[in-house]
Amino acid sequence: MPKGGDLLDRETSDERITDAAKTLFSYCRARTGSREEAEDLSQDILLELLRSRGSLRDDRAFYGFMWAVAGNVYKNWCKKRARPVNAPLDERLPDDSPPFAALLEKETDLALLRRELALLTERHRKVTVLYYFEGLRVAGIAEKMGLSEGMVKFLLFKSRQILKEGMDMERTTGSLSFQPGSLQLRFWGSGSNPFWKTCEDSLIAQNILLACYNDRCTAEEISLQIGVAVPYLEKDLQKLCGMGVLTKKGGRYETAVVIFTKEAAAEADAKMLPLQKEIAGIIDACLREKPGGIKGIGFYQGAENDSLLRWHIAAILLEQAVIHKYQGSLEVAYPTRFPGCEAFVWGEEDYGCRWFGGFGTTIKHNAAGDYVRFLDFSVNGPMDHHYFFNYPNRVNVLLDIANGKSSDFSENDREEIAGFIQRGFVEKTGDMLHLRLPVFTKGQFEALLAMLDGTTTEIAERTRAMVAAVTEILLQHTPAAMKKEAESIAWLKMFDAINAPVSLMLDAGTLGRAAENEHPTAYIVLG
Repeated sequence: MPKGGDLLDRETSDERITDAAKTLFSYCRARTGSREEAEDLSQDILLELLRSRGSLRDDRAFYGFMWAVAGNVYKNWCKKRARPVNAPLDERLPDDSPPFAALLEKETDLALLRRELALLTERHRKVTVLYYFEGLRVAGIAEKMGLSEGMVKFLLFKSRQILKEGMDMERTTGSLSFQPGSLQLRFWGSGSNPFWKTCEDSLIAQNILLACYNDRCTAEEISLQIGVAVPYLEKDLQKLCGMGVLTKKGGRYETAVVIFTKEAAAEADAKMLPLQKEIAGIIDACLREKPGGIKGIGFYQGAENDSLLRWHIAAILLEQAVIHKYQGSLEVAYPTRFPGCEAFVWGEEDYGCRWFGGFGTTIKHNAAGDYVRFLDFSVNGPMDHHYFFNYPNRVNVLLDIANGKSSDFSENDREEIAGFIQRGFVEKTGDMLHLRLPVFTKGQFEALLAMLDGTTTEIAERTRAMVAAVTEILLQHTPAAMKKEAESIAWLKMFDAINAPVSLMLDAGTLGRAAENEHPTAYIVLG
């Protein structure tokens, strides 16, 4: 790296500019109406970077320099496309200013005014609406908003300046306004997941995160990117900042989590597919070669149903290989910057992936050390771990039944058991209760893991190779400010070593979809 004060050499600057090309194209694509326009704009930015690189003195300052150049080129690009609009607004602010309609000469001016009002920040907008549309005087607004009369006059004056400036320019709405993205927030860590509903039901929240991923945007710029007026954004902006997935610095917002964009995901999926097929083949071979030995271990409730047995063993193979052997070999430090939990949080943009939905996993213990493990797949209906996760008494009652208890339950416990029977976890024969889940002793489960050890090692090796390939691709599609976090989070694509092979096995008929009230991936270990 050059020492402070030395010019960055041409070879190093060329490498930085080449590496930044994909990121810059994503930046331009989010701000233009077509791929062709994005290509033209990105070429202009790259050309200006090449022209200006001689003034760059420090490798560490490259990305700040790059985004400054990109912002200036983009502003000039917008100005070239601008058309003049005459919308005179009186700069004076008498207390008896006429309503806006009296200031406007053409119907088009009124449309422009409405557009610009939608881009005002909350305080400027409230003062303007109260004064011009609701007819309150300065003193009344000051009392209503808890401000001084001088501040109200200042806000009104600034609002008129902002509106006039905005009406004199052309604003290009971003492609997210007519082609919104679809984004899910993923979670891996301790405690319950508080993030999954943050974006689940809000297309606005999803597209705020997408709009701010490659650039730091003001609320007004976000509004133009996604085609939604500022008043409708403010609650989502506050919520996303409160959750720690969006940050605000100097009036600008920036996405604070890594996003697997659709471009990155599509490229990564193509690279991962051969390894995912290998994992599916390894599991299939194990299920064909070892069912007799597995049944010989002696656990019950599931061993007699070959279809359920295949599901259970496939789930245990994937859990042990990917989560225990692969993830367990990593030195993982969970971030603590998210409120209320230690977890990795990242975004995944939907691009029409062929794999089925998602999966969830958790383990719940009782005081004696017995536990029930869930590795749920959405293809098999509602996920079991949601039913148990925040209900420790349900876990205790289920494990009591696993230990042979059939009577002397409290009234509340009997209600839980009725729910178990309704959902197919338990069946009742006379006065006896029986679980419809595999139940292992600790020794039986250890024997099973020893039998599967070679297979889980093979799957873990494929997972490691898969994550290495994804890491390289992800870094090419990640903004400079997020590259360090991208390196620390890429291993979470290990989940595609679980989801995709199961989808491939379903497609091939190696696994069949579970029937209603069957629980093909939950099991219990006692002792």
